[in-house]
Amino acid sequence: MKLWKFLLLIMGLIVTGGVVLLAVNFYVLPSIIHSNKVVTMPDVRGMSESGAGTQLRTVGLEVEVARQRAHPTIPVGMILDQVPGPSSRIRGGRTVRVITSSGPPAGAVPQLAGLSLRQAEITLQRENYRLGRVLRVRRTGVTEPVVDFQNPVPGIELYKGAVVDLVVAEPAATELLRMPDLRGVPLYQARQSIADAGFVLAPVTYKRTSRTAPNMILSQNPPAGQRIRKGEHLELVASSR
Repeated sequence: MKLWKFLLLIMGLIVTGGVVLLAVNFYVLPSIIHSNKVVTMPDVRGMSESGAGTQLRTVGLEVEVARQRAHPTIPVGMILDQVPGPSSRIRGGRTVRVITSSGPPAGAVPQLAGLSLRQAEITLQRENYRLGRVLRVRRTGVTEPVVDFQNPVPGIELYKGAVVDLVVAEPAATELLRMPDLRGVPLYQARQSIADAGFVLAPVTYKRTSRTAPNMILSQNPPAGQRIRKGEHLELVASSR
């Protein structure tokens, strides 16, 4: 076969193929699509992809995941949105595109040790975490309540909205002691008793009297028998000439 005849044959085949494709595109496919009945689009939001596929196939539709999007409460794989939307009128044979949840967004748990409970709560809210259980323990050497431990530990990747439990260290309970009766006791002996008990003696007040020997305790505050905290100040009135 001569070259020009071969080229002419090739050109003819290309033109014929183009005509066939145009005919299928403009006449055959529309007739197939429009032969499908119109159905009401089901609401598949909140369903899994497989569950949505099962329901959509009952009305002649297919499902396709278009993309994923983070959501703080909806579990991974559940459908967040759909196109076309629920209750839309759509012909059978179409594909419904859905957006599924990738679960809550994640982040690093903040460092809370050393913060007050209020500061820790504010930090958790700012980072979109929730305060969980708070265990309070008394520790010697602690002057004010502070966060001593947290679970999960700082820096761990955790989904937003998760709960963080805290252990808060509080000052140890102050021991209550019964105030001794120091009236009639020599001042030096009263000073020693006060120091041994762990109390703090305020400057002594003196009162002149001829009925009692000098440097004897005349009165005290707090009074004898009252329970007071270790470290509190005591006031004494002693005799003088």
